[in-house]
Amino acid sequence: MMPYDYRDESGTLLYQKVRLEPKRFYLRRPDGHGGWIDNLDGTRSVLYRLNEFQGHKAVVLCEGEKDADRLWSLDIPATTTPDGAKAQPGKNWRPEYTEQLRAAGVERLAATPDHDNAGQVYATDAASACHEAGITVRVVELPGLLQKGDVSDWLDAGHTKEELDGLLRGAPVYEPDEADGVPEDRVGVTDDKQADGAAGPHRIVTLTAASAIPVRPVRWLWENRLALGTLALLGGREGVGKTICAYTLSAGITRGTLPGDYLGTPRAVIVAATEDSWGHTIVPRLMAADADLDLVYRVDVTSIEGTDTTLSLPCDLDALEGVVREVRAGLIILDPLISRLDATLDSHKDAEVRLALEPLVKLAEAADALVLGLIHVNKSASSDPLTLLMGSRAFAAVARAVLFVLVDPDDESVRLLGQPKNNLGRTDLPTLQFRIVGKKVADTAEGPVWTGKLEWLGESDRSIREAVEASTGDRTATDEAADWLEDYLTSVDGTQDSQIILEDGRRAEHSKSALYRAKNKLHITSATSGFPRKARWSLPPVVPSSGGAPTTESTGTTGNTDAPVDPVDPVDPVDSVDAPPQGTGTTGETDDTSAERGSTYRES
Repeated sequence: MMPYDYRDESGTLLYQKVRLEPKRFYLRRPDGHGGWIDNLDGTRSVLYRLNEFQGHKAVVLCEGEKDADRLWSLDIPATTTPDGAKAQPGKNWRPEYTEQLRAAGVERLAATPDHDNAGQVYATDAASACHEAGITVRVVELPGLLQKGDVSDWLDAGHTKEELDGLLRGAPVYEPDEADGVPEDRVGVTDDKQADGAAGPHRIVTLTAASAIPVRPVRWLWENRLALGTLALLGGREGVGKTICAYTLSAGITRGTLPGDYLGTPRAVIVAATEDSWGHTIVPRLMAADADLDLVYRVDVTSIEGTDTTLSLPCDLDALEGVVREVRAGLIILDPLISRLDATLDSHKDAEVRLALEPLVKLAEAADALVLGLIHVNKSASSDPLTLLMGSRAFAAVARAVLFVLVDPDDESVRLLGQPKNNLGRTDLPTLQFRIVGKKVADTAEGPVWTGKLEWLGESDRSIREAVEASTGDRTATDEAADWLEDYLTSVDGTQDSQIILEDGRRAEHSKSALYRAKNKLHITSATSGFPRKARWSLPPVVPSSGGAPTTESTGTTGNTDAPVDPVDPVDPVDSVDAPPQGTGTTGETDDTSAERGSTYRES
C-alpha cells in the first residue's frame, strides 16, 4: 500500500490517495481521532504537493503522484490531480486548480501527459483552463515514449534530467485551437487519428535519431519461444489440443514455474474465450494443469446499455489494457482470436486485420505481457503451417511467434507442438511431443468431473514443417520407405548401424525424412554404443500372440510413461539424431495406474 498525502497551502493534511496492489486507488480523509474515513465528503480538492510548490514560477503537471514524486527527486517542482486522466473532454480539470496555481505564483506550466488518448485530453483540459487565466502552458511530447508510457517510463529508459529540461523549455507554447480535445461523439472511438492524440489534419510528425533510442534485450514469457511485449499465435485444427496446451502454459505462469523472465514470479492470466464453457471445460482444464485459479480471470463485457456482450477489438482495447495493468497479467489469451475482432472488420483483408492487431501489440508492449491468439486452420492442402492459418496473412505477419499443434502423422495418440515462426528467438527449436490423457479433477454433487491433461513426452526428431508435410501430403513415400526398411532390417538379422541404413536408403531413392517417418511407423528402436558413439536401429522384438502365433510388439519406444519431460529443458538423449526422446512412452496405458488416469483423451 502506498499513500499519497494531499495537503493545503500551509501543509495541513486534507486527505490521502492510497494505491493498492494489484493497481487500484481509493481516497480517504482523517477522522480527527487517528483513523480514516473512506470518502471526501465536504473536503476541499487540491493539487498534489500544493504546499511545496508555493512561490515556484514554473511547475510540471504529471498524470500521477508517482511521476510527480519522481520529478521532485530531480529538483523539478511537479504536481498532479487526485482523479487521474479521463478520455472525456472537460472532465479532467477543476477551476479551483487554476486558482491554486495562480495563488501560488505559478507563471509557467508544462504538461507531460501519458502517451495515450486520455493523457492528451487531460493535458488539453488543463492547458486550456490555465491559458485563459494567463498562465503560459507548454504540452511536452516525450520522444520515443511507448504507448501508455509516462514520464517515469521515459526516464527509466535511460533519458536524463538535462534532456527533460531541454524538452520542457523547448516545447511550443500552447495556443487554443478549434480542434483541441475530442468531440463527445468520438469518445471511445479508437481509430488511428485518435490513438495518436490528434484530430483531423492536426498531426505532428517527429524524428528521433537511432542513437537516442536505447537498445533493450528480448524478455521471455516462455524462454526462447514466446517473447514478452508481443503478439503470438497458437494454431492447429479443431480437437488437436490447442486450448489444453494454452492452459498448461497458463498454469506455469500463475505458479511462476514456466521457464522465462517470470520464473519464480507468479503472474495473472486473462482469458477471453467464447467457444468453451468455463464451468464444464475451461476451469477443469486449468485444474488439471494445476493452475492457481485465483490468478486466472475471465473477461466479461457490458455495453453502455447494460447488456452482456463479448470483448471486441479495437473498441475495447483501452478497457482491456486497464484490467491487464490492474491484475499485472503476464498473458492474455484470446480464443479464438478471429472472434475477438470487431464484426465490421473483414478478417480476410490485411489492412482491416492490422487495425485490430497493431494496437494490440502496443498493449502487450506497454503492459510487458504476451497476447496469445488461438487460431484455427483453413482447408488448404498446403504444407506450410503459416499458410494453413485461417484468415488474412496479416495474422502471421504481425505475430512475432507462431506455435502450431498437430496430430503426429505416425501415432495418433501423440501431438506435436512446433514453431514455424520465431522472429525474436532461435529458429532451430525442437518440436515437442505431448499426449492428452483423462484426469478426474473433482467430485461434485452432480457427479465426477473429468477433463484432459497434457503430458509432455520430450522432443521429436523432425521439424513441424516436415510433420505438416507428412500429414497433408502424399503418404506414399513413407509407406514405401517403411516397406523397404522392414525388408532391409529383416535381411540383416533385424539390426544395423543407422548411418549405413540412411546411406543404403538414399541409394534406394528414399529420403532421410521418409526413412525417419518409416522408423517411427514401424516402432523401430534405437540404441547407442562404443566410442565414438554409434546408433543402431533394430526391429521391435517379436512376442507370442494370445493364439500362439508370433506378433511384433507395438508398445513403441522405451521410456517412463509416468514421468513427463519439461517442455523447455528435456533430458538430452545420448544420440540426438537416433535416440528416442526421453519419456516418449507407449501409445496406451500399460501400468496399474491406467484406470485412475483414464484412457487417452481427445480434445473436443
